[in-house]
Amino acid sequence: MNIALFKRPERIFLFFSLIFGFILIFFTPPLLSADEPAHFLRAYSLSEGKFTSVVIDNQAGNYAPYAFKEFENIWEPMFYNTDVKTNFLQIKKSRSIVIDKQKLFFANQCYQSLYSPLAYLPQTIGISIAKHFTQSVYWILMTAKVFLLAFYIILGYFSIKSLPLFKWLLFLILLAPTALSLGCSVSADGVIIPLSIFYLAKIFQFSFREKVLIEKQEIIGLCLLSIFLALVKQSFFISLFVFFIPHEKFGGKYWIKILIILLPGFLFAIAWSICSSGWFVPLNNSNPILQVQFILSHPIIYLLTILKTIKMCTVMWIYSIICVLGWNSLFLFPVVYLLYFVAVCLNTIYKEISYKVNFLQMAVLVSVFILNFIFICTEIYISWTQPYFTKFINIVQGRYLIPIIPFLLCFIGFLFISPKRRTALLDCFTVAVVLAAYLNLFLSMFIVYYFV
Repeated sequence: MNIALFKRPERIFLFFSLIFGFILIFFTPPLLSADEPAHFLRAYSLSEGKFTSVVIDNQAGNYAPYAFKEFENIWEPMFYNTDVKTNFLQIKKSRSIVIDKQKLFFANQCYQSLYSPLAYLPQTIGISIAKHFTQSVYWILMTAKVFLLAFYIILGYFSIKSLPLFKWLLFLILLAPTALSLGCSVSADGVIIPLSIFYLAKIFQFSFREKVLIEKQEIIGLCLLSIFLALVKQSFFISLFVFFIPHEKFGGKYWIKILIILLPGFLFAIAWSICSSGWFVPLNNSNPILQVQFILSHPIIYLLTILKTIKMCTVMWIYSIICVLGWNSLFLFPVVYLLYFVAVCLNTIYKEISYKVNFLQMAVLVSVFILNFIFICTEIYISWTQPYFTKFINIVQGRYLIPIIPFLLCFIGFLFISPKRRTALLDCFTVAVVLAAYLNLFLSMFIVYYFV
């Protein structure tokens, strides 16, 4: 590879994400991404114009063609079971399962029903187009994955391109096998990850460019991004990162422009929460009312629960942010995790350019991470755990943290002044680590999914 190309990490990202992304789509057996059956059914329901859900027998969801259930039954034995293998002949046979709208079943989408249609926009577009050409469940699924991958790559490319610094750090995060595999699935996570990183990139771009005020169209763009963030997995707190932009960049009427950016997203988030509240079904014997009351009456105990969660789960989160695929059953060699972690650390410390940030900007960076982290923990705590639970919340998975981990890493990066100029050697090492991770990943996929 030409060394000059290392000055354009967005181009390397484009190349890698296209190649590795398509391999992941077609080499991963269908529905072998975490929670993919429910996400797939939710996206299909949206493509049929079913934007709302119904609750039947304490389950929220919609009616869908029984072919989806037949298709899932083929691959369900592989969920959480690495002893069950498949082959390309079985995949080929599964393509013959076609949709018959006369045969329906009730598809449980308890958690996915709470996500707004925007969380499945690329997937829904892909399914809507695919249905005009085929009724094969397999090919409809593959088309949805391709459209989500296209969305992921486009936003990822322009995120890295527009970043004035931390390009290689975001390169590593976007190409981490866990993140890219979500971008190759039909999961709502594949939408929120590139969306949050794109928002961070634009805020950095507007903040660090010299003597250029934010224009009207850029304010409108930030407003639209804020709405998307607020509606995709209820991630409104990420949009508060707009406070990182220095006041003088707005050229007057600061608070009016801030309200234009943030208020519509906040109102849309409230409106969707009210609309979807009737579809909420508590899981695992949880009682949200009791648990909210417990948090409000015992904030210190709840804070200690979160701290215990951090203590017990941090190592697991690092592993799963880098690469834990399938239904939490596909891993890399330990040395590859170590190399990837080292690469992330080095690219956090050794920035391409050094910019000075003030105390307020640092506070905004770390606050956005903390607020989102607490929100994620609390959302899971009140909807997945039993009342008065005070142990660590082990249901919080690393993939939930990928959209917000860049804020923490950038905060750490600004704490360090690079001891010396970044060299091309670090760029080469970063690319080599990504290549090693995917070579290891594809070997693991072959062993876990196909090798008998």
